[in-house]
Amino acid sequence: MRCGELCALLVEDVKLERGVIEVTRTVWNGIDGPTKTKAGKRVIYLDSVTVKMLREYLDGRKTGRVFESRSGRPLLSQDINRKFLKPLCERLGIPVGTMHAFRHGRASQMQTAGLPGDFVTSQIGHSSLKITSIYTHFEHEKKRALAEQLLSCTQDGSLYTIANEAKAS
Repeated sequence: MRCGELCALLVEDVKLERGVIEVTRTVWNGIDGPTKTKAGKRVIYLDSVTVKMLREYLDGRKTGRVFESRSGRPLLSQDINRKFLKPLCERLGIPVGTMHAFRHGRASQMQTAGLPGDFVTSQIGHSSLKITSIYTHFEHEKKRALAEQLLSCTQDGSLYTIANEAKAS
């Protein structure tokens, strides 16, 4: 989810019995509004561990914001990044990232896991796989594994052998 979507999330949007979150709004500069794009209005499917964590976190609450400031106001992405993520990254000794980095990471994880592109695009809230591909970053090992999978595109790899022999001649 986009940070603003998380900040706008209401308990009523979390359908734990169905294992989904219905994204319908965002917060920008503390003001509720519609999602960034038409595709941003979506249903996100949750894994069972996340459902369990959310159930424990909500502790029976039925209304209100899922995440809010101590004063009950919407959280702001710049505060989350500055007050929480930056210090956490520094403590862990990893490069400082923002909430947006989680979107890139999630898109990459989903693509690496081999989930269908249209599912990934719908979960991230993009209008096309072309946009989602900008968010996808593969590690060297994954790129090597993908290159090896290309070998299976020909029954026995002979096409590559023939092409390489022709180059060597």
